[in-house]
Order: sequence, then structure tokens, then C-alpha cells
Amino acid sequence: MKRLYHLLLTKTNLHARLSILFLSLIFLSVTAVGGTSYIQAKQMTINTIEDRLIREAQLIGYIAANLHFLYVSDEDYFMQQLNANIRTQQTQLETDGMESEFFYITDNSVTPFPISADSLPNIPDSLVQTISDSQEGQLQRVIDGEAYTITFQQMDEINGTYVLLVPTQSFMAPVNSMGFVSILITATSIILSTILIILFVRTLTKPLSVLRDTMLEVRNGNHQHSVAMKTTIPEFVSLHRSYDSMIHQMTTMFNELKKTAVDLSRTGKTLEHSSDDALQYSHDLTESINVVKLGAKQTANSSESSVASFITMKNKTEDIITNMDMVFSSSERMGATAITGEKHISRLINTTQTFENDFEHLTQTIKQVNDYSISISNLVGLIQGIAEQTKLLALNATIEAARAGEAGKGFSVVANEVGKLAEQSSSTAAQITQSISNMESITSNATDEFEQMLKKIGTNITTASDAKLSLDNLMKEITEVGTKLQGMNLELKSLKNEIPALEYAADEFASVSQETLASAEEMRVKSEQQYEQMQRTHEVGLTISGLSKSLERVTTQFEIDQPT
Repeated sequence: MKRLYHLLLTKTNLHARLSILFLSLIFLSVTAVGGTSYIQAKQMTINTIEDRLIREAQLIGYIAANLHFLYVSDEDYFMQQLNANIRTQQTQLETDGMESEFFYITDNSVTPFPISADSLPNIPDSLVQTISDSQEGQLQRVIDGEAYTITFQQMDEINGTYVLLVPTQSFMAPVNSMGFVSILITATSIILSTILIILFVRTLTKPLSVLRDTMLEVRNGNHQHSVAMKTTIPEFVSLHRSYDSMIHQMTTMFNELKKTAVDLSRTGKTLEHSSDDALQYSHDLTESINVVKLGAKQTANSSESSVASFITMKNKTEDIITNMDMVFSSSERMGATAITGEKHISRLINTTQTFENDFEHLTQTIKQVNDYSISISNLVGLIQGIAEQTKLLALNATIEAARAGEAGKGFSVVANEVGKLAEQSSSTAAQITQSISNMESITSNATDEFEQMLKKIGTNITTASDAKLSLDNLMKEITEVGTKLQGMNLELKSLKNEIPALEYAADEFASVSQETLASAEEMRVKSEQQYEQMQRTHEVGLTISGLSKSLERVTTQFEIDQPT
């Protein structure tokens, strides 16, 4: 039962509730007034008629006493006069709209008066006994299916009990007629009141229904529908104005939100393209560092070969000094060895020069990566600004939705979702800024290291050039060894003094080559880390682009008027 009552309350609209309430009040009030009036009139009529019938019976008793006193010696004339008075009484009652029958009871025997001899109904013995026992009073009984009011009076003049029998229906007819008229008036009043109440309730609920339908359109995303309520009720007029103001504020907010979503979408696409370019540049940087590593490895191998050659040349020179007799036989071998050394030195110089050019190109590439990082930082700053504006817009929308009350709940949900998107965009932009800051630090360190390596490579080229020049001089001395044996001895001693310096230079070059190889390996590792950072940056850019598209889809669901 409780569930059914709750269901009826939830399914019954305001129009039906007000109509039922007003109609119930009108029906109860009119019915109560009409019913009370009818009952009171009926009871008053019954009491009046009963009192009159009692007085009529008493009047006949007084008349009978007077007549009997006048005609005490003439019983027949007494009865004749008494019957005449009873006929007069019946005529008077009929004039007042009441039918009547007259009889008297003597020794439990019913004797009708002449006026009622043919119309008196059959009186039950039980009723006769009751009247005889009471002798005076008034009763209501049903005789032959009809209700009667029985008034009786003890009369010694007739040696019995005088009884006046009146059908209840005869004196209740006016009351019943009045009741029918009351029912008719009540029904007419209820019908007219129902019509007026329905019209009144309609004037109250129709503006609300129009406003409800309009707000349903707004909830479905149509902000272009305008509402026009034909009412003069101040509360509804104020509500209409408040609704128009709310729609205007919402339209302004959604226009700004749409514009922000479009700008954010464009910025997300720009960031996506920039992150793609940066990712490609990082990949190219990794490939260049691998090439540099390969060149450094080859340089290290070549430097180790040069050191070994310098050691061999030192041993041979010592053998030449200790074994002068073997100088001429070993000169050709020394010449060949010197020629080989010259070729190695030339190749080493060419390789080192190429390595220098590669490092210069790699340094420029890292600087370009640094420049692109700064550009991405600027774009991320723009995204952060847009996210903060979106937060402000979401906050304003939440405030306006709270002011709107129940009507603004749907817009409060949308404002909260926009605020969450703005918060995610701001957090993502902060992560991108931190990643780009780390990448700028790494590229700056790599640039410094490459510049130091470039300086070292220049020093190596200078050392290698000096070594080549020394070998050229050695070749000239070997060519003249046949004509200048004495000078060769001096030159060999001079060469013995120079060999430790050459050995030291070769060792230094080998050490630099190893350091270059280690630096190239470290650069490769950092470049791979940078590439991973750029991949994460690219993923963040894709996330921002997806969020902007999602925000744009949310805003395009609402149809709003463009500001003029």
C-alpha cells in the first residue's frame, strides 16, 4: 500500500495534484453544507409535525371534553359533533399537505371514525396493545409497508384512546423536495467550481509546463530555443526573467568554452607536429652519435697500431746504434717501415679531420635540438595558460550552476568535467615542461662535451701533422743515408733523442682516442635517454591532442546562439 501511494505521488503531476486538492475541498465543503442543511431541515420538520400532531390530538381531547359537557345527555349528538370536528381537523391537515386517518381503541378493539371507515389500514394487534398500554404519546411504525406517525390520546369521553394516523411520507414530501433541490444546487456548484478550478490551475501550471519543456530542450543541448510565457503572475514573470538571464550566461560560457576547445585543439596539433619533428631529430642525433662512436673506435685502433709502430721503430733504432754494421742492410727496411708509418699518419690525419667535421655537425644538431626544446617550452607555456583559463571558466560555470539550483545540476556536471580536463591539461603541460627542461640540460652538457672533444681532436690533428712532418724528414734522411754515413750516425743519435717524444705523443694520442671512444659511448647512452624522453613527450602531446578533441566533442553537443 505504501509503495502504491509513493508511486501515485511520483506519477501525479502538479496540475492533477492541485485539481484534486481544490476539487476535494469544494466537494467536501459543499457536500457538508448541503447535507447538514438537509438533515437539520428534515429533523426540524419532523419535530414540528410531531409537535403539531400531539397538539392536534390534545385539541380533539379538549373539544371532546367540551362537547361531552354540552351534550352529556345525548351521546349520539355528541359523537356526531365529534366526527364533525374530526372531519374539520382532517381537512385542515390535508390543506397543510398531510394525509390523516382517525380511529379509537376500546378494550383492545379498533373502531375507525366514519371519515376513515373505508381508508383505514389494517392495524396490527401488537400496535393496538402498545397503544392501549401507553394510553398517551407518539410512535413511528411501518404498516403494510408504509411508514406512519401515530399520535394517540386517552379520552374518557369515548371510553378509549383517540388515535391520529398520519403517513410520514405525506409531511416529508416538502423536505424530500428540498433535499433534491439541495442536491441539484450542490451538483451545479461542484460542476461550476470544477470548471473554474481547472481554469485557475491551468493558469498556474501552464507556464511551468512551458518552462519545463524549454528546460528539457536545454538539457538535450538546444540553447537556441526561447520560451514565451503568457502570464501576469509576478512570481512566474520573475522566474522567466531569471531563466532568460541564466540562458544568456550559459550561452556566453559555452561560446568561450567552444573557442577555448578549438584553440586547445589547434595547439595540440601544433605540439604533436613539433614533438614528431623533435623525435625525428633525436633519432638522427642517435644515428650520428653511433657514427662518431664507430670513428672513435677506429681511431683508437689506429692509435694503438701507431704506438706499436713507434715501439718497433725505437727498438730498431737502438739496434742501428748498437749495430752500425747493419745500418745499410736495415736502411731499406726502415724506409719501407717509414713509408708505412707515413701512410698510417696520413690516414689518421684524414680520419681525424673527418671526425672533426662530424663533431662540428653533431654540435650544430644538438644546438638545433636545444632551440626546438625552447620552442616546445613556449608552446607548453601557452597550453598552461589555456588550461588556467579553462579552470577559471569551469569555476565560473560551477558557480552559475550552483546559483541556478536544481536547473543547473546538468551544467554543474559539465563544468566539473571541464575542470577535470583543464586540471589534466595543466598537469600534463607541467610534465612536458619538466621533461623538456631535463632534455635542455642534457643537450647543453652534450654540447659542452662535444666542444671539448673538438678541441682535443684539433690538438690530435696538430700532433699527427707534426708526426707526419717528422716522418717526412726521416724519409729524406733515409734517402741520403748512402752518401752521408757519418751524418747518419749523428742523425740516428738525434732520432734516438726524438723517439721518446714521439712515443709520448703516440701514447697521448692513444689515450685521447680511448677517451673519445668513452665519450662517444656516453653520448650514445644519453642520446638514447633523450630519445626516450622525446618519445614520452610525443605521447604527452598525443594525450593533450586527444583531450582537446574530447573537449571539443563535448562542447559541440550544445547548440547555442552565436553572439552578435
